[in-house]
Amino acid sequence: MTRLFLAALAAATLPAVAVAGTVEVRLTGAQPGGPVMVQLCSEAEGLMQCARTATVQARNGVAVARFEHVPAGRWGVSAFQDVNSDGRLGFGMMGRPDEPWGYSRNAPAVMGPPAFRDAAVNLTDAGGVIPVRLGL
Repeated sequence: MTRLFLAALAAATLPAVAVAGTVEVRLTGAQPGGPVMVQLCSEAEGLMQCARTATVQARNGVAVARFEHVPAGRWGVSAFQDVNSDGRLGFGMMGRPDEPWGYSRNAPAVMGPPAFRDAAVNLTDAGGVIPVRLGL
């Protein structure tokens, strides 16, 4: 009985372990061609250089990227399809992307990426699904 009490006491005094969920990014609007590059970005990272990245193939215009162990908080997605498979987002003569691209919440990008707050999605410990529509 004493051991059970001590085990319960020890468990009660341990710090809580953060729970993290799975985030699925569902991308639509992909063209035939190269892979889709996806970044899941924390609020601290913004939308440009993010630690969580995935490269996925599209089938019938749809691609799905899964990110495991994502803690609750505000997150954003930045994605583009590398149609010509050169490893980067291509731009036309006027400086506009010429490969499909998009952000979470369909945040508008004018003369650069949108503000993080415009693309931010609140995720719980359970994770969630973030839709992104790719376009030109």
